[in-house]
Amino acid sequence: MTNRHIRFQPDPLDHALIDFNFEGKDFSPSAVAIIHDESHSGCSLILCTTQKLVPGQKIKVSVGRIGVLPCKIAWGKELEPSVIKIGIQFLE
Repeated sequence: MTNRHIRFQPDPLDHALIDFNFEGKDFSPSAVAIIHDESHSGCSLILCTTQKLVPGQKIKVSVGRIGVLPCKIAWGKELEPSVIKIGIQFLE
């Protein structure tokens, strides 16, 4: 049996805001991402960045109309230079 959750499409025009400074007190997003798909445990995002992102790295993300959530990068894949697709896991 697999541990995967059912994926669903995001609402039209929704996007994600990403703050790479997990330890910061305030939410100060420095990247905007397209939401590729969502599940109850996380989502995948496509963004343009030169920021080094690694699996296990903790970030803060506001996905669509959901408030700011602590997250962990589960995986990443470079689509082309400076364009990456990441999977994030919600920590709450």
